Amino acid sequence: MENQNQKSTPTQPNQRLGSPSRELHSTSSNEQSQKRNSPESPRHESHVSAQSPELSRNGSFPPPLFPQEIIFEILSNLPVKSLLRFRCVSKSWKSLIADNFFIKKHLKRTQNDPEFSKKRVLINIADIAPRTQLGSTIKSCSLTLKSIFEDPNVNTTEIEYPSNNESHSDWIVGSCNGLVCITIRENTVLLLNPTLRVSKRLPDIGFKKRRGYTVYGFGFDASVDEYKVVGVFCYPSIVKVYSLRANCWRRIQDFPFEVFSNEAGKHVDGTLNWAVFSGQDGDFSIVSLDLAQETYKEVTQPCYGDGVDERTLGVLDGYLCVLCSYRKLYAEVWVMKEYGKRESWTKLVSIPYLPYQRSEMFLTPVSVSKSGEILLRYGVNILLYNPKKNMFRIPMFPYDVISYISQAEVYEESLVSPTAVNQHR
Repeated sequence: MENQNQKSTPTQPNQRLGSPSRELHSTSSNEQSQKRNSPESPRHESHVSAQSPELSRNGSFPPPLFPQEIIFEILSNLPVKSLLRFRCVSKSWKSLIADNFFIKKHLKRTQNDPEFSKKRVLINIADIAPRTQLGSTIKSCSLTLKSIFEDPNVNTTEIEYPSNNESHSDWIVGSCNGLVCITIRENTVLLLNPTLRVSKRLPDIGFKKRRGYTVYGFGFDASVDEYKVVGVFCYPSIVKVYSLRANCWRRIQDFPFEVFSNEAGKHVDGTLNWAVFSGQDGDFSIVSLDLAQETYKEVTQPCYGDGVDERTLGVLDGYLCVLCSYRKLYAEVWVMKEYGKRESWTKLVSIPYLPYQRSEMFLTPVSVSKSGEILLRYGVNILLYNPKKNMFRIPMFPYDVISYISQAEVYEESLVSPTAVNQHR
């Protein structure tokens, strides 16, 4: 055969990343010829190529060696749970998966995935079943966001995080890059990665107990690669900012308006946005806090038209959005395609109210599929609305774990850890 006279090229271990690290030894053509002509050599060995790897002691072939850039590309497309298992493959893989550049690359690919295959939904469930204390429990849907649009049956798993509150009066502030901010009775704040099952309890905010309430917001300041939590105490207005790297709170300029109770700041493009009362008539307004400049600004709204009686502020797939109800006849969802530009407000969809359930209200939109189907809260439940077919669907949750849904928040599976202080430098 012609390839028997060719010399095999030795493997260069220093140009490869993989396991195991030992070289594979090739056999020269002269040695092969001697073995073929030797009477002691079994006849079946003549079929073994010079390029064939050696068998290990247990009879299996060693893993192939791939260039580092190929392994990087493959691993950066995998789910987080798979990557956590693959850390034990080798020291080089463990080091790569923990690398800051790899974590950012993996996060970016998750965020740009049009199929939502690595995004999930957190739901805050208020349990008021008989013989139970009034409280809430935060659970994660076992299906990805993509699967929720396709599968009517949704299971949930309770999120693991430290809570010293027996009644579980917990609240989801928001999510950003796979981290979720949770408050427990307003005075305890946690940062949590539900996928990694890693959490960090923030220092006490220092608001003395008095009449009033505290609302929070959670976001990312890209100018300094820093995660920040903002606490707004109402009556009187006091604002403090927590920085993850500094691990402390500091006071900034007071909030200029009255914030709705239980209204978390919505994170969009480095800003936190609150629905507020403004003017003597207490009109609905939107005020933003720039996390980098720490300055406030009122966000201009679209022309909603006549008949609006309720408005809800939210974030829909990264865009600031407002859901408007028109006398419980129908609701409209508006999104701001370019943050800060009034002309970019676009009416996304109009949703009719169900004629036999007008006591309930459409609330915060959660997500929109590629086909245009929208997932949103409706009263104490979650609905899917298909505007092309003008049809509603209700995802089915297990009856033994749900009384009603008070919150729904999308989060991404990521490797970002709240305990890794310098992870984003």
